[in-house]
Amino acid sequence: MHPDFVYLDNAATSWPKPDAVAVAMSEFLSTRAGNPGRGGHALARAAAETVEIAREKLAALINAPTPKRVVLTHGCTDAINQAIQGVIHSASKCAGGKKPHIVTTAIEHNAVLRTLHSFKCDGLLEMTIVPCDSEGTMSPDRIADACTPCTELVAVSHASNVLGTIQPIHEIMLAVRAKCPEVLFMVDAAQTAGHFSVDVQRDDIDLLTLAGHKGLRGPTGTGALYVGPRAYPDCCTNTRMCCERRGGTGAIAPGLEMPTTLPDALEAGTANAVGFAGLVAAMGTLCESQHRTEMMHTKRLLDGLLGIPNVTVYGKETTEGRTPVVLFNIKGMCARDAGKILDEQHHIAVRGGVHCAPELHNAIGTKSDGGVRVSPGCTTTEDQIDCFLEAVRSMASTPAMS
Repeated sequence: MHPDFVYLDNAATSWPKPDAVAVAMSEFLSTRAGNPGRGGHALARAAAETVEIAREKLAALINAPTPKRVVLTHGCTDAINQAIQGVIHSASKCAGGKKPHIVTTAIEHNAVLRTLHSFKCDGLLEMTIVPCDSEGTMSPDRIADACTPCTELVAVSHASNVLGTIQPIHEIMLAVRAKCPEVLFMVDAAQTAGHFSVDVQRDDIDLLTLAGHKGLRGPTGTGALYVGPRAYPDCCTNTRMCCERRGGTGAIAPGLEMPTTLPDALEAGTANAVGFAGLVAAMGTLCESQHRTEMMHTKRLLDGLLGIPNVTVYGKETTEGRTPVVLFNIKGMCARDAGKILDEQHHIAVRGGVHCAPELHNAIGTKSDGGVRVSPGCTTTEDQIDCFLEAVRSMASTPAMS
């Protein structure tokens, strides 16, 4: 790695991780690396304890009514797939021949859109994608208006991974509940957990998906799915989610049927216990001042980019209502080429492209070329931001590239 390397791709994954993460993972592998729930010996018990601590910390973070409703996953995409597929299959069994209807939005990540698209192509559901405005904001009324008597699920990102725009989740929930009280409400919090308050009880969220490796600063391969009582009642009957991953759970469940109680009902297979050891350590380092630092850098980025000729900034032009993410393009330069030049010539890591959100790029006019996304972290410095801005100035002043 170049000694002057600047990392500005924290929306993809946070880096560097806190020192405590590597220490905790190494310690786990040395002293607690049994298979959680798969044995009564000391190592297995120690591993299981680590997993349960992670579950408890994630439950507290999102104000879950009980840790048992937090299903640990192998990442946010895994959580999204479990949620969507579980709802669709459950609804299909009870629909009496009618296709379930899903409402989602143009800002969604492909983890949502490709999953829904696949089921739609197989003729298993109807889908409505609600458009956003030019800043990437969703209208609660438009989302509610898209709901029908056949709607089973409304899936909305808490914040765009492309523009950073934070959605009015509470207002969306109220609008949807007013029209269709029993519709399940799913929120993708990959870009907000660790940055902003996420409260499943306050916002009446039925399904919430989390990434451990972004704002929470943990290792990749960690995530969680919150499952509320509307989706999976305490009585474990008339559930609106089917199990989509079957196998061993470590729970007492004789025979070939999966357990019916949470979290075991949705948590087959060996958990990434070493990853969750790292996530627990990472969450122990979080503090409000870190996010204030990120937003300070975001303001510096916005102010700087908006003042550079031949540079277009997309979305909101202030830090109000956004995460620490900025999307821009340089006139006449492909976003991927710009990212490559920043990497190879200036040793600055950003991301150029469509960022797994094609519908949003269609909405803002960047289409298949996408844009350059820059996302500072809590360890970013003002000098690094200035270094990045100077690199963009030099690139924007050169003759336009074809």
